[in-house]
Amino acid sequence: MGDGLLLVLSVTFGSLLLGLLTRESAQRLSRRVARKLPEGSRLLKLVAIFVLNPVPIANSFWRLSLAGGPLVAFPFLGVFSIAVGGATAIAFNRIFRVPPKRAASVFTAGAFTNILSIGGLTVFAFFGHDAYALVPLFNTFIAFSYYAVGFPLSHKLSMDDPAEFSFSARLIVERPYLLTPVIAMAIGLVLNVLDVPRPLAMDTVSAILIPLASALIGFSIGLTLFWGRIRDYAKEVALVAVIKFLVVPAIMIPLGIAIGLPGLMDGIAFRVLVILSVMPVAFNALVPPVVYGFDLDLANSAWIVTTLGLIPILPILYFTLVH
Repeated sequence: MGDGLLLVLSVTFGSLLLGLLTRESAQRLSRRVARKLPEGSRLLKLVAIFVLNPVPIANSFWRLSLAGGPLVAFPFLGVFSIAVGGATAIAFNRIFRVPPKRAASVFTAGAFTNILSIGGLTVFAFFGHDAYALVPLFNTFIAFSYYAVGFPLSHKLSMDDPAEFSFSARLIVERPYLLTPVIAMAIGLVLNVLDVPRPLAMDTVSAILIPLASALIGFSIGLTLFWGRIRDYAKEVALVAVIKFLVVPAIMIPLGIAIGLPGLMDGIAFRVLVILSVMPVAFNALVPPVVYGFDLDLANSAWIVTTLGLIPILPILYFTLVH
């Protein structure tokens, strides 16, 4: 089995397991320490996403070849993939008559996708630094879409009142640090355009920070993860899995072929799109249920099942795309 595949599996599931074991130990040893785990988990996520990730993002754009025309489509492909997941979730909710509180969780789980941590780690492990630059490019507008559209729309869906949805950028304004990855991209591009010499050590540092950031996120999730009642949500979780692993890739992969990605970067751009099209539910999908009071157990169950779904999917991706 390839080193890249082993790296993704060990970092993703090893860090998650370590977080779960740490939580169990803390609950047995000290209630005071256990009560601090959610805040510790939140801090680790912020460090991973907004302190560690920007360095390899800037490095990737610093070394990125700017010649490929179809690359300009990548940020829009990212937003479109999220829209496909969200729209399919809304359609499934209506077809299968999912109650509003559950429908809102199906929507967030169907739309919000793990692009940066698991997707970024997979792309880096399989194809290296140049390919990794496409991940934040794909993710350019996604964070904004989550907070400005996904959060308020999920609230309306939970009240069975999507007709009164209104666009809001308030959460982005309140959390300007969300722009950090975009700023890192801009810095890397400016250095690239100005042809500033790039220290060779940047690749080594990035090769350490990318799996480290993913491990921190996995560990932080394990600190607060509860298995919930997965069996109680079998229908809804199955709908989410169909969205993530069938519907979105069935639309995004032919679209990538249609716009010419297989001929770009020796086919790497297309392979990156394939990987990012089959990623599991993002951790952000668990946030709206907490904020707005709809079904957290359902969102949690969908996150667990689709993340575990990577165990058979990652080897398929590796042996199909790498070998």
